[in-house]
Amino acid sequence: MSGWAVERLGGLSALAAALLTAQPANRLTAQQVAPNRANAYLFPTNVQDARAIWVNPARLAVQREASIYAELAVDNPGSKGQLRQINAGFNSRGLSIAYQRDILDNGVRGSTYRIGLGGGSGGLAVGFDIARYEGGGTHATGWDLGGSYIALPSLTVAVVAANLGQPIVRGLRQQLAFVPGFTFQPPPIRALALSAVARITTDSVQSYAFGAAWRAATDSRWPLEIIARLDTDGGLRRGAFAFGFSIGGQDRGGLVASTPGDVSRLQTLSLYGVSARQPGPGGP
Repeated sequence: MSGWAVERLGGLSALAAALLTAQPANRLTAQQVAPNRANAYLFPTNVQDARAIWVNPARLAVQREASIYAELAVDNPGSKGQLRQINAGFNSRGLSIAYQRDILDNGVRGSTYRIGLGGGSGGLAVGFDIARYEGGGTHATGWDLGGSYIALPSLTVAVVAANLGQPIVRGLRQQLAFVPGFTFQPPPIRALALSAVARITTDSVQSYAFGAAWRAATDSRWPLEIIARLDTDGGLRRGAFAFGFSIGGQDRGGLVASTPGDVSRLQTLSLYGVSARQPGPGGP
């Protein structure tokens, strides 16, 4: 074979290799698994409404209430914004059902259905949820276990065992993970809450998150809450920031913005509404 032919064959081989290696990358993007948006700004020790089914099912039982919520998230908000997730759910004294719809890359759509149950007494709460994943050729089931405990009036600790059963969702196995965390409210400033959480898989510490929340006096007609959160990888390198606020008491709405670790752009913006009701003094 002539040198020219060898050279041309080598060039075609390199081109074919590039095309072949590019294709799985596109597929991987299309097969991504989107976490519920609440996990970007809430902690397993401070969520206490229907969104707990996505964060820590034990927290479904920390208040004797009925609550409903809805949330939508947009990536790259602005003229080129893309609706990425819609989710909603309700909780009735520990029994919860929720739904999540994901709009993924390359036209892939994903649906997640969850049912959860939590119960507790004396500062201790436990719960579980079952998740059913559909869409993009996926039919998989996983489940989570969670616990929450008020160790001190100013300290709440929690742990979640996530992805039990390690379901395969759109080609990606969901790793078993343990998620311990705490929330501390300094006694002199009870309106301030400081939280931290780690995500630990069977072979490494995958990530950490640290957050602060400040809530105005609840006797205000329109109480205001401001939150900030920093997510890092296992080496404590910045991965993402989240900033948000909510207004309202039993009926409240909120806005949360997320950026990359270098705060170079607005990555995701989400809007949510929550409505909660507790039984009256004469209720069961």
